[in-house]
Amino acid sequence: MAQKAAKKNKVTINVSKRSTNYINAINVVFYISLLLLVALPPYFRGMYFDNEFLPTICITSVVVVIWSLMKIIKKEPIISERLDYAAISIIGAYLISTFFAVNIRSAIGEVLKYVDYVFVYFLVSRLANDKKKIWILLNVLVLSSFGVAFVGLLSAAGYVNYNGSWVGGRINSTFQYANTAASFLMAFLLVNFALISYTKNRYLKALYGVEAFMQLYAYVFTLSRGAWVMFPFLFLFLIIMMPKGKRVEPFVYLIGVIIASALPILKFNSVVNGPKPHNLVMWILVGCILALLFTYIVSFLVEVVNKISLKIGISIIVIVGVLSTVAGYMVLTTEVPLTLSHSQNEADSGKSVIRFVDVDADRIYVLKYDVISKNDDNKDWAYDITIESRNDLDQPTKIKDVYDKEAFSGEKTIEFSTLKDTKRLAITFTNYFKGTSVTFDKAYIYPKNDPSAVQNIMLKYKYLPENVASRIQDISLTSHSSSERMQFYKDGFKIFKDYPLFGAGGGAWASLYFKYQSYLYWTTQTHNYFMQVLLDTGLVGAAAMIFFLVMLILSVIKLYKAEIDIDESILLAAATVGILSIYAHAAMDFDLSLSAVTIALYSLIGIINSISIGKAHKNIAAAKGKKSYTGYYSFGVLIVGIVVVFMSFSLSTALRYAEKGDQFAKTNNIPQAMQYYKSAVSYDPWNAKYRMSYGQTLASIADQTKDAATYQEAMTQEQKAVDLEPFNSQLLAQLGAFYLSHGQIDNGLKYVKKAVDVQPLRPENYQQLADAYNKVGMFYLQNNDKAKAKEYLEKAVDVENLFNKANSKSEEPKPMTDVTKQIIQNSKEVLKGIQ
Repeated sequence: MAQKAAKKNKVTINVSKRSTNYINAINVVFYISLLLLVALPPYFRGMYFDNEFLPTICITSVVVVIWSLMKIIKKEPIISERLDYAAISIIGAYLISTFFAVNIRSAIGEVLKYVDYVFVYFLVSRLANDKKKIWILLNVLVLSSFGVAFVGLLSAAGYVNYNGSWVGGRINSTFQYANTAASFLMAFLLVNFALISYTKNRYLKALYGVEAFMQLYAYVFTLSRGAWVMFPFLFLFLIIMMPKGKRVEPFVYLIGVIIASALPILKFNSVVNGPKPHNLVMWILVGCILALLFTYIVSFLVEVVNKISLKIGISIIVIVGVLSTVAGYMVLTTEVPLTLSHSQNEADSGKSVIRFVDVDADRIYVLKYDVISKNDDNKDWAYDITIESRNDLDQPTKIKDVYDKEAFSGEKTIEFSTLKDTKRLAITFTNYFKGTSVTFDKAYIYPKNDPSAVQNIMLKYKYLPENVASRIQDISLTSHSSSERMQFYKDGFKIFKDYPLFGAGGGAWASLYFKYQSYLYWTTQTHNYFMQVLLDTGLVGAAAMIFFLVMLILSVIKLYKAEIDIDESILLAAATVGILSIYAHAAMDFDLSLSAVTIALYSLIGIINSISIGKAHKNIAAAKGKKSYTGYYSFGVLIVGIVVVFMSFSLSTALRYAEKGDQFAKTNNIPQAMQYYKSAVSYDPWNAKYRMSYGQTLASIADQTKDAATYQEAMTQEQKAVDLEPFNSQLLAQLGAFYLSHGQIDNGLKYVKKAVDVQPLRPENYQQLADAYNKVGMFYLQNNDKAKAKEYLEKAVDVENLFNKANSKSEEPKPMTDVTKQIIQNSKEVLKGIQ
């Protein structure tokens, strides 16, 4: 009996062991899938476009469906923490807002996105369930940002041809937008400096140093002023978050990486703008080697610092801090003469620098400068100084333009008056012609009646590349980008006032801003994530977001105060500073509209939740009596996952059909295009653009076949398109044109007029309206109905009043188009003949 019992126990143990191994293998597969889901999105244009993001949602949802089934079988919870409920509340707010959405398709798209983000958050919370897995996940995210930096730098060098990665002298990398690239690189550069302190392996520290150099190098040449300003404050936050005994390390490593980066940064412009931009790779390698060596050497210094007394450690930090401050001050204040020149072999071209100066409005100023100019070939001018006024909107108005032809050496002055709306000046120094040169040694500006209030104009920074220097010079709340953002926010609040409680649904800003804008500008983004959530979901969504952030902050504070080991403290600091960095920059830009950044953000938030869950499980006493498994919630996740799989697959399929329809439409194969658009509509019935394209192809076929049923279907589809997006001026104009071309004059004019109402500041809309009125009037005149002709021709003439009335409300009035003026003039002449 004893032998049988022992044998039975052995079999049970083996079965149990095999079962455990099987479960562990499955968890490894899920974990690797998670790593891929968070690492790859930045390389697909930041997951901004549906044709990349919809398949990602589908794949993520498939993983979650299988994973949630495993959780249900094992009776393990997916949702248990307050932060879990807070994350779900944001999905709930977006879901509610779809019932009030002005663009139902965009609203559905946003719901699917947030479901995906929360799915990633759940996967991280439960799969990255120990220090090693959290460490690996953070390293994968850092490596992902390293890859982003690598692509950006190689694009600048001309080795990588990634569309939009290097544009206008700025690194956009795979995000195709410089500010978002800067936000992503900055967040995980900060995480990297925490991870350097995590490992004890000096060789690994050295590799982190190489990563940090690449991140920093690319980050600097995104030329993102907002990110530059934020970095010191975020780095200080990282130091505060680090555990005692580790706070000195990130700072010391940062100094080492900056020193390693100094020479490559100085050489960047001259190389990429020179005849051999490929040589940038040499400077990348130089920086990598220096960063490797400096980080390795610094690791010994850090070890010594950690062994000495706290007072000595603090003293070293203070000394290094003072030296760094002095070095920074020298970099930002050391000036050299500005030389702009063209040799005899160079073609004529504008070489210039621009400098900004804050001044008072409506005041007389003097610009004094020392100059040496040469013009041996008697060209039109040796140099030009242009002085522009910039107002609250940073709109330029030229005040003075001085062209100096003579060869001269000495001091000169320019006297000018600022305007009543001047906030600052933009002073441009230019050299243009070959064989000419100019050197500006010093430049000052001061009020004529108060010479003591003099301001020095930094002509050329000795230790900064010019594109970096010019961006630093333009850091101001009155710069164009800053003032424009402020206007976006003001216009955003106008939208909020009309949709306060539930918002206008996902994509509210892009659908509505033309109607509310204070002057004509073009942007589909609010450039403020929190404003975007407010407009999308109203006060309900704002409450959900506040709930989510409060729960997140409480989780961080609780963990910061808890008795967790030093490694967990470092991981907590890394995740927290990454979260703060992304949210801080998203408050002034649209980074989180690129889903790759939001996926990374929710991964970091998931890490916070994972550490919290791990801490709770360690506290056995607190866990007793707490219900650890709620099957209903897990089944809910499963059902939502299945729904999202089908919806994302359907929308993705529709997109592919629509793209094929576009291809056939371009080749004028209308029947084939119609069939593909029809399929697109069947898979994505909420997409107004698909319906309009389908309706237009049907209308084209109906015009040829004269088939009444086809015509009726065309009208139905185009009308549904406008019903789905009632604030889309382009769709309204297209529907109006359809009705007018098919004899429904009243309907046609109604929708052309609506196109003006929803986008009142676009001059071309008035051109369409005037043209429609004119053509209808001429139609009635040709049919000898002079009364009707007069009525509509007078409306064509009155378009001028409509335009002037709308334009008078604009902060930046636009001129009426010449075509509109001609249509109005023609209508007036015809009216004279009728009368």
